[in-house]
Amino acid sequence: MINEKEWDITYINNLKEVDKHIKESKVTLNYEYITEKYFEMYEVALNAGTIMPYRFNAIGLAYIGHDHDRPTKFNNFDPKTKERLQKSYAKRNELQFKYANPDSDPIGRYEEFLDKEIFDFIEEFPQYKNIIITDE
Repeated sequence: MINEKEWDITYINNLKEVDKHIKESKVTLNYEYITEKYFEMYEVALNAGTIMPYRFNAIGLAYIGHDHDRPTKFNNFDPKTKERLQKSYAKRNELQFKYANPDSDPIGRYEEFLDKEIFDFIEEFPQYKNIIITDE
């Protein structure tokens, strides 16, 4: 269950509704799990030199708790981690630009970018596999 003191439930419900109409995506996000683990995942990912999946950006905007209460602790990034983060952000910018074109392939947008980031995240951090709802 989503903590209503920390997360805007109306906003989250709107995200769920939007997701229902994204026929190109093969991913159903588990918003209950994501909001429960959001800041833990954020901390783990950045400390490993990985950025959060793009589709999580909208979820982060639903956070209404106090900024100083966010339970995140970041290590001082070593040069390899910084380089990995820079490459990840550069690749994301490239994909965002590529798929911002209205003539771009909408299925490719998910297979090569939006869904792929989520699957890659789960592959790197299998402890967070519950970020998606599967039929299994």
